[in-house]
Amino acid sequence: MERRIPSPVAGIDILALPLSTLEGFVLSRADGSSSVEDIAMMVGVELDKLILILERLADLGAVQLPWLDAQRKQRQAEQAAKEQQERDEEASRGCIYDNPSVPPSFDSKELDGASDIDRKTRRRILNAYYSLSGRNFYQAIGVSEMADKAEIRSAYFALSKQFHPDAFFGKDLGHFKSKMEAVFKRLTEAYEVLGRKARRSEYDEYLRATNQAYTTQTKIEQVQARAQALRQPKSAPAPKSNAPRADASNTSLRAPRVPREAKPVTSDPPTHTQRRVPSTEDKRRERAAGRLKRQLDSVVPPERGRVQAAVKRPSEPRDGTSARERRDSAIRGLARSLSDSAQLTGGPDRVSEYVTMARQAEAAGDMLSAVNALQLALALDAEDEELREYYGRLSKVVAEDLARNYEKQARYEEKVGKWSAAARSWRRVVEGRPEDAEAARHTAEALMRSGGDLHEAQRYAQSAADLQPDSVVSLVVLARVMLAAGLKLSARRELEKAVKLDPTDDMVKNLLKETR
Repeated sequence: MERRIPSPVAGIDILALPLSTLEGFVLSRADGSSSVEDIAMMVGVELDKLILILERLADLGAVQLPWLDAQRKQRQAEQAAKEQQERDEEASRGCIYDNPSVPPSFDSKELDGASDIDRKTRRRILNAYYSLSGRNFYQAIGVSEMADKAEIRSAYFALSKQFHPDAFFGKDLGHFKSKMEAVFKRLTEAYEVLGRKARRSEYDEYLRATNQAYTTQTKIEQVQARAQALRQPKSAPAPKSNAPRADASNTSLRAPRVPREAKPVTSDPPTHTQRRVPSTEDKRRERAAGRLKRQLDSVVPPERGRVQAAVKRPSEPRDGTSARERRDSAIRGLARSLSDSAQLTGGPDRVSEYVTMARQAEAAGDMLSAVNALQLALALDAEDEELREYYGRLSKVVAEDLARNYEKQARYEEKVGKWSAAARSWRRVVEGRPEDAEAARHTAEALMRSGGDLHEAQRYAQSAADLQPDSVVSLVVLARVMLAAGLKLSARRELEKAVKLDPTDDMVKNLLKETR
């Protein structure tokens, strides 16, 4: 399969182009040797989105895409075929739940049983019942997120005729009745939210936060898997060259050094007694060399002294090779293996490249791509203190951003009474903000209201109380969890602390009565 490699156009005035930050970052990676897949990984965007950016850059005359015309025609043909297929399916089934593109799994035995409805209707009910939990409100009633109020109303009432129990008045619905009622309730909930401007706006914001959190979490997990794969082979450093590196000033996590010829003279030239301070790259290469030596020693230990060898001489193998020859052969084999591994991982040079990518992504405001690049660098060189500090600093920014999206989800789920979902979202907030007492308290509350694990709820409530020992609200939540778990004496101790903080709180007084 031919690799798709975009090439930059020579002589183009990049500053004159109307480029966004992301487009400029993509253009900087289109060097004529990196494939589209490589650039997507480096930049941290989906392949389809990257192709659209490259096509815009091609339209602006900044890059050359030899495969562009063929790809566009193919994509247009595929899109036309897909749309035609969707129209054909919609026309043939009449209801979006008669023949979904990915049918949910359910036991075929559920189609049986005493009932006056036909088998096609039974299957439709089961399809809807088992798939609605995985659909958002737009998908539930079969409209796009751009649908207007009239489209939403039309779609809802068309489905109501299919799932309202009254539509089968006088018929025995059997065990399908409860499922139809659940489906109709979910469809009605979707219609009531999407049919009202304010509620729809809140729901759209919730969907955006959910999608952003899911996308970020997916990218993080993908890079974690890649980093784990990089850790498997023990990489050896690439052969050291005496030639000066053109990008040597970018191999450190510190600010780029001034090129030697451009450095201002601020002192006398160094004498023979002065020593050069090792750079980050020097230290990285030393660590790589140390790892190579340890790997060699682990396979073939160093030769012992002649005195020890004279005490106990190993017997020669039958094939006539000596111990030294076997040792040299093993070393050569391991060296070849490590050399191959170094070519795959890139050794110290590859680490520097990832660090450069992280710097560029950070400058462009794309902290997620920066963190992902640093995670790959750490997979190759976990001993670099500066690298770990750099990663830790940026990962906190990404974790906080992810926590904000999860908090938006959690607050919306609380508002609509989805307590199990709220508990999951609040847990994610705590992961990103472990010192946030409010997030820990909300997690405990959601777990308790959803009927979740009370021991887990108590741990979160205790954490909130420890973080805010003078908070009556935190102490009350902890006491309520303890009461729900049957721990009246423990709950009373927490409530007595709350009374000392606020003797006028009626809720605390009422809860104290329950502990007697």
